[in-house]
Amino acid sequence: METTCKIKNSVLIVTGFAPLRLPQLADMGMPTGPISLLSKMAGKSTLQFSIPTVAPAVLATFLARHGIDVQVTDCFLDGDRNYDAGIVGISSTFMGIEDVARIAKKAKHDNPLSVIVLGGPLSWSVLPEDLFKAIPLLDYIIMREGEQTFLELVRAIDTGTGVEGVAGLVFKDHGIAVRTATRQGIECEEIGQPDWKLMGIPSKRRLPVLPVETSRGCPFNCAYCSEVTYWDKPVRYRSVDSVVKELKYDMQELGVNTFRFTDSCFSAPPERCGELCDKIYDTCVSKGMPVKWSSYARISNLSEALLEKMKRSGCVALDIGVESGSTGMLRSMGRNYAPEASINIARIARELGIITNFNVVVGFPGETQESIMCTAELIETAAPDTFASFLFYMAPNTRVDGAQSRFRVEGHGLTWKHDTMTSDQAQEGMLALEAHIKHSANFPGGEYFACYLASLGYSVDETRKFYKDITSLVRTPGDEQALASVNRVVASISRYW
Repeated sequence: METTCKIKNSVLIVTGFAPLRLPQLADMGMPTGPISLLSKMAGKSTLQFSIPTVAPAVLATFLARHGIDVQVTDCFLDGDRNYDAGIVGISSTFMGIEDVARIAKKAKHDNPLSVIVLGGPLSWSVLPEDLFKAIPLLDYIIMREGEQTFLELVRAIDTGTGVEGVAGLVFKDHGIAVRTATRQGIECEEIGQPDWKLMGIPSKRRLPVLPVETSRGCPFNCAYCSEVTYWDKPVRYRSVDSVVKELKYDMQELGVNTFRFTDSCFSAPPERCGELCDKIYDTCVSKGMPVKWSSYARISNLSEALLEKMKRSGCVALDIGVESGSTGMLRSMGRNYAPEASINIARIARELGIITNFNVVVGFPGETQESIMCTAELIETAAPDTFASFLFYMAPNTRVDGAQSRFRVEGHGLTWKHDTMTSDQAQEGMLALEAHIKHSANFPGGEYFACYLASLGYSVDETRKFYKDITSLVRTPGDEQALASVNRVVASISRYW
């Protein structure tokens, strides 16, 4: 067979992010009404336009710099491509187990001798033993960030040497998951600017939006979050100059001027965030470069002064983890700020013309129906443009999972119970929360979608109208004015599906 002649260290990285079609949405109790409606209006079964993710681009660039023959493909955009490389790496950003299993099956079909490697958030939020059981075709799992680990793994496979000395790896030995030593993360400046041409960008098949990574890590330690342990502490920051240099390159060489900062918390620390915003304004915006961007942010970092800097530098939307409207729940989660601060921040952002999405977690240990309604009332009062509620997920590598007895909780994943609530009761509470809120659209990925629409020339006011209209159509399908407005958005974006 031709596949027996494959060069071992030829690497194919498979990625794919089709917004709003994540298989976890229904499991996490998130609304499917807006998504189903948009898909139906476009004549599609799912919302399937694809957005590039930063991790595979950075990884491929790093490998290429070290002499590895590497290519990147998008499982949604290039679904018919052969996965016939000797080593197939699957980047699990925004993927579920079902996605990874499908990709692994195709890779083994296209090249039975291929080595299948999984990396990304899924490798950290699900136990390796569970991943190997659910996806038997997996050969290796890379724990945490993967540049140096993947490079050493490729070299070990190519030379036929053992992988036991490759730090940051999990492999199977007679059905047992074996972990190697923990690997420390590399410095951000060692990684460098991603070469988007490895992903075929610029491309007329993609929305003109690019992700940008300005730091690695999170300075906080929320009890339910596995990401705070995925990255090493302290947070590693790229220089402000290197970030702005990347933005200018993407605008001038690739023709993209809309960006999504992927940092765990772009707004922290506020001083550095403000410095970067000032630099973007002075170097780009004031020179006539129409930068537009969105990002994650944390309520405790935001102020009127910082929001003004953000807006001036091109901020379109912010994804804000509010998490709860209960002071007690916030303290238990490790959030440590007053819920009332969210109301003021939403007001300032609204006045400045920044779209806000509030994310909340429902069902964390100690949650009650009363605390859920505190959250509902907070969102209703603050009136962000959109909100999304997530069912509490008992993930490994979190503080709550490491102290289940203290938090008086048992279970894993989306199935659990604690002293005050079960996961089924939490899902019922999410429905009650949604029913209470009238002034914000229940739209998962509201900040993301606002960024996408900005890349197509939609103003903040037009995007806000879209959220109101899509909500109206879900509730009242016969609203002809809303139908015309949403159809315009569908027509604008459908050529990328």
